[in-house]
Amino acid sequence: MQESVSVPVTGASFDAFLAFLFAIIGFLFLGNLAYMLLMRVLEGRVSRGTAKWIAAILQYSITIGGIYASARYLLAFDLKAFVASLGVLSIVVAFSSRQIIQNVIAGILITINRPVRLEEWVIVSGRPETGLSKVQDISLTTTILQGLDGGLVLTPNSSIISSKVINYSRAGLLEVPISIAVPITADLTRVQEIARRAAHDHPLILPHVEPAERLAIQRLFDLPYIGRLSSDLPRPSLALFEPKVQVSSIKEDWIRLTVRVWTRQIQRKDEIVSEYLDVVIEQLKAEDLLDKEKPESEPTPETPACPIQNLQKEGGA
Repeated sequence: MQESVSVPVTGASFDAFLAFLFAIIGFLFLGNLAYMLLMRVLEGRVSRGTAKWIAAILQYSITIGGIYASARYLLAFDLKAFVASLGVLSIVVAFSSRQIIQNVIAGILITINRPVRLEEWVIVSGRPETGLSKVQDISLTTTILQGLDGGLVLTPNSSIISSKVINYSRAGLLEVPISIAVPITADLTRVQEIARRAAHDHPLILPHVEPAERLAIQRLFDLPYIGRLSSDLPRPSLALFEPKVQVSSIKEDWIRLTVRVWTRQIQRKDEIVSEYLDVVIEQLKAEDLLDKEKPESEPTPETPACPIQNLQKEGGA
């Protein structure tokens, strides 16, 4: 009869240890399967973020519970004896995993307080700043953001809790500054008129938008912080979002203007700026407002006649 070989680390037989490895693979598969099935069941019934957290809790419960049960019955694993035997090692491991613990706690706080949600457009300050990004996923330790350039930014959950987060989706609006440079000799009043008219004519720049878009903006006035955008108005109205054109700097022969416009299409910010500048530049070129005017040349003074030549002429006469 062939004797069973034992594993030196655990003291269990090799067959039991091999069965334990297959059990780990099986429970990992069951956990992932339960996650996908529960996500399909909850789809459309609850928000995507809530569904992900419920499915993740079920996945981790099946995986961790299955691995512990397998270790206990296949390897005779004693949890109490294991914890008691850790001693100083447990303190070292806990200290080294402090950052992981912080991120896990931060993930739980994000779930409860919900400072950010899936599909929202945010900016997370820090070094470096993330820039305008869309929240793609929130896991137990990491929040995944996707920038306008398509790149994915993996941000630790602790950074979301401890850093300043600008949430544009909650406000529903974004102010976009646009720079325009014109020669110092250009008609500044006419340039400002062209800049305002181009903003008024653009279908995605407030406040001259479609009726459905106006209705959505009016609902935003129910939020208390929107009314504080301007303190000089008796009550919030679409006048808050009128385009503003201001002179920002004068350098050499050029005047730089800053046009500030508002939009609800946050993800299309760059597209809106490009379309707006195309219209403004075309109009400025049509009216020759981008050409520098050359100063008129002064008349060349006549060269005075030489006195000696004048005397010779008089003598000859």
